[in-house]
Amino acid sequence: MTAPAAGARAPARPRIVVTVGTDHHPFDRLIGWTNDWLREHPEHVQGAFVQSGAASVVPACPASRFVAAGHLSALLDSADVIVCHGGPASIAEAWARGRLPIAVPRLPRLGEHVDDHQVDFCRKVAELGRIRLAQTPADFAGLLDQAARDHTCFRADLPQADIDAAIARFGELVDDLVSRSRPRWPLINRSRRIRRRPATGAGVPAGPGHMSPDLEPALDTHGHAHGGSARRGLARKAHEEQE
Repeated sequence: MTAPAAGARAPARPRIVVTVGTDHHPFDRLIGWTNDWLREHPEHVQGAFVQSGAASVVPACPASRFVAAGHLSALLDSADVIVCHGGPASIAEAWARGRLPIAVPRLPRLGEHVDDHQVDFCRKVAELGRIRLAQTPADFAGLLDQAARDHTCFRADLPQADIDAAIARFGELVDDLVSRSRPRWPLINRSRRIRRRPATGAGVPAGPGHMSPDLEPALDTHGHAHGGSARRGLARKAHEEQE
């Protein structure tokens, strides 16, 4: 099968849209799994579209590395089946269109992301029946086989409240990752640092286990520390980015 160029024009009405979001880490694994399935089902090649991001694997169907937001939105609107990485915004885009996405979480041990937050998030929402989780090539191929037979199995009417709750849960998961990965200072250094930056306004003196809010690190959607509220920022960003 001859792979099309990375900027190939999308089909007028793609049945299957695969998106890896805007993360700068390559997601070759998802593109490779998609190619493997298309080789077994060549009749679907022209009805599929892949947004491949930084992947080095060339998609075996019409594709583009990055897509303008309006164009991607139109592609997702017309898709029968949406396949995406485990980013909450990509998943929420599928939910907003009444689709249960086939989600493949990125794995940090393969250089696909910086931490396991996509794995944790996807497992939780899969338990609620809000995504179809694919963690192995066999899972992935089986789900696409099912979608090719009857894509209506991948439709769902999800209230906006459910979408918001799931994204809030993502914020909690990332907060937990921050807590587990935060470096632990030696007790003597920890106490000195806290005494220099006491908590204010709460009426409680600072001490071990009572850190001032301005010492608490937060994350952006890529897991990098900076100031601000992690949960509020993530809930907002999840609706704005193709994460």
